Amino acid sequence: MYRCKPEEELQSKEPVYARLLRTAKAPTEDAASVSDVLLHGLRGVCDCTQWPFAYARILSQSDALDSRGVKEVWHVPFLDPHGFRNKAIRMNRLRSGIDWHLRMVSTARPTLLRDLEQELDLSGQHAARELGLRSALGMPVIAGENIKAVCVFFSGVSIQQDALFEEVFAAVGAALGHVIELQRCQERLREITGRLMTLQDDERRRLARELHDTTGQNLSAIVINIELLGREQSLSPAVRAKLDECADLARGSLQEVRTFSYVLHPPMLEELGVFSALRLFIEGFSERSGILVDLDLPERSVRMPRDLETTIYRVVQESLSNVRKHSHSTTAKVRISLDPGAIAITVEDHGAGLPRPMQGASPSKIGVGIGSMQERVKLCGGRFQLHSRPTGTQLEVSLPLPQAARAATA
Repeated sequence: MYRCKPEEELQSKEPVYARLLRTAKAPTEDAASVSDVLLHGLRGVCDCTQWPFAYARILSQSDALDSRGVKEVWHVPFLDPHGFRNKAIRMNRLRSGIDWHLRMVSTARPTLLRDLEQELDLSGQHAARELGLRSALGMPVIAGENIKAVCVFFSGVSIQQDALFEEVFAAVGAALGHVIELQRCQERLREITGRLMTLQDDERRRLARELHDTTGQNLSAIVINIELLGREQSLSPAVRAKLDECADLARGSLQEVRTFSYVLHPPMLEELGVFSALRLFIEGFSERSGILVDLDLPERSVRMPRDLETTIYRVVQESLSNVRKHSHSTTAKVRISLDPGAIAITVEDHGAGLPRPMQGASPSKIGVGIGSMQERVKLCGGRFQLHSRPTGTQLEVSLPLPQAARAATA
């Protein structure tokens, strides 16, 4: 049984209310789901009030906690997992005889039950006595005009209501609803970003193919025709010199088009995989930039989903581009390793590092390239970390490895 603190040990209500409001406004942008947001709210309220446990019920049709469609999350800090399982049935009986959801949905306001033994049926009364509970509070979680979820908190003493009570918990519910709505907007934004990046990759693939198959072939034909014209014996030295100049320009343009086509989308990426594509890209990068790159790849080549291979390639490509443009380092190191269930990417240089005003900023605010890398990593469910120091910059990325790729690395 949960033993609540004596009434005289509880803090005054004003500090508790202030802590409740701060807790509800605490940053939860990193929450992975609606259930995480609700659990954060349940935990914060219980910690501030010393109430023993609480649960939240998701009301929306689209959200569920698992594949079976379960829509409840519990916060029971005083029970171990085995104890929770043994007492779960009794806690569920606490809802018998009342309709929490209907009350809160109809009023859109917090609902207080001062005496559970008067509100519950016989089964619920027995469960409340067994668990040492006296009263309960129901709180709707509202986003805009919609109730997204309801939270219910149980107390071992009679919950006392005053003039601020309802307003404070209404504000807590509204704050949690705002976080849920913000999370939904971020999810939609990530979906749109993912589609835009897919369209961008498809467009790069199309442009690379057009440059290689059309523009490249046309330039090759121009080079051949110029060389044939240069064999004419009747040409004056001045005309022959101009033809030689045109041939050199055409050859240079052809090489630039081939390089640009490969940078846009290397065909090796689809044909042989990301590791082979990176070997060829870094070889060409070192020749063009003069930067010596130490490449460390897994011994075994593993094929992964196209979006994951594209993310790995673009992260390395953009990182080395930043080394060439900003760090002024003459060397760089790229290391890719296959860890259990994940692929780790490290890119580091020994250059000037990031400018000091940028070191405290989020990667998305440093530049378009870094922000693009960060979004790609997020869309793959990975982790992105950028470290800068006066002697260089280090990028660390971890991406979850699909089950099929894990089996191939075993």
